[in-house]
Amino acid sequence: MRSKLTAGSGGMRRSGTRLLVGTGVLVASALGVALTTTPATATAAPQAQITGASLRAASSSTASAGLHRAATGHAAQPRDFGPSCSFNGSSAPVIATSPGGTVSISCSGWTPFDSIIAGEISPLALVSGSADDTDTADLQYFTSDGAGNLSATFTVPNPFVANDPAAVCPPTNAQVAAGLLRCGLLVTDGVDNSPGYVGNALVAFDYPPPAAPTAVGIAATPNGGGYWIAWSNGRVSDHGSAGNFGDASNLTLAAPVSHIVATPSGLGYWLVASDGGTFAYGDAGFFGSMGGTPLNRPVVDLAPTSDGKGYWLVASDGGIFAFGDANFHGSMGGQLLNRPVVGLAPDDATGGYWEVATDGGIFAFGAPFLGSTGNLRLNQPINGMSSTTDDGGYLFVASDGGIFAFGDAGFYGSAGNLALNAPVVGMALDPTTGGYWLLGADGGIFAYHCPFYGAG
Repeated sequence: MRSKLTAGSGGMRRSGTRLLVGTGVLVASALGVALTTTPATATAAPQAQITGASLRAASSSTASAGLHRAATGHAAQPRDFGPSCSFNGSSAPVIATSPGGTVSISCSGWTPFDSIIAGEISPLALVSGSADDTDTADLQYFTSDGAGNLSATFTVPNPFVANDPAAVCPPTNAQVAAGLLRCGLLVTDGVDNSPGYVGNALVAFDYPPPAAPTAVGIAATPNGGGYWIAWSNGRVSDHGSAGNFGDASNLTLAAPVSHIVATPSGLGYWLVASDGGTFAYGDAGFFGSMGGTPLNRPVVDLAPTSDGKGYWLVASDGGIFAFGDANFHGSMGGQLLNRPVVGLAPDDATGGYWEVATDGGIFAFGAPFLGSTGNLRLNQPINGMSSTTDDGGYLFVASDGGIFAFGDAGFYGSAGNLALNAPVVGMALDPTTGGYWLLGADGGIFAYHCPFYGAG
């Protein structure tokens, strides 16, 4: 059952399945408390209490970490009795966890057969005091035993959802810089008006650091004078004569970026994310996306039409999504594949396109079949493809840097015999020389029969 926190006119109290909170809902100036970001020096967990609508720390001298870097002006108040809890077997004020993970709760001191609610709160609640900064859609419910003990498991929401779009868990870098260090778990029975009784406990979360962004795609300028490198966090670096038209690195992305494609003029580019979200920069037009639409499989590539007034997206199940003046010629969506699709290339001569799978199998729609490696045993999977400027051929690149050329595509060498620091994730053709650049996940560039303009 789901419940909602709302603001009432009185103190915190329970009404049916609804927890009503007084003015300033869930202000955990709580750990108002935390003076540093290093939990290892903490000697005991601060005991938090709800008074009216504020969650205050009874002891800040023993806490070196929590939701907030410094007290927010609420005076600490003594705690007479109430639950004493440990989380994941620890009494420290901060525990390590991750979205979708679990937290074991072990408490004593609740009233017998007490109805208890647990929920995750954003550190913005320290400032706003609003239930809009808490995940009220994912509250979890427990009951203490006849001795007032509680043994329960809380599942950390994934994702954290609050009415306030700025309330996110883990906090943003800007929020951390402002001293709003952590989200936390509030466990409460909503009772604080019994004489001396404080019915809540709180612990702050340390999430693992986010994975470092990786390079995901490379796009060349039409004259071969430069290229762009796209990263999973939406950053785009420009090299050679490639212009800087902006990127998505300052956005909160719902899914990582998976590829970059230049416009026919070279005065812009598209980024596509794995959820099908599409981002247009420079003279690139936005013609639609799959962002926000449930997909069977993630989107892995984008290919533009010859005039740049449309594009196709391809998902790893071979499904094709056509936008603008891009025509749909068929797809592998709904078909049984030996291996997932990883790349898409347009055939400007016919208006069709090719899909390539990780085994090098080619699926041609409105375009000629020029060969594949689908019947070969590869050392490493194929990671991408590019078509030649006259559409008379195409090339595949494998994650070990191996190159496979078909039709009139020229072979100018590969990294297949090199010890790589990171796998190759994509390639781009030099329209002037017919050579190609290979891109490593670390931003490394390998240039074959074309100029080197720098790495990411």
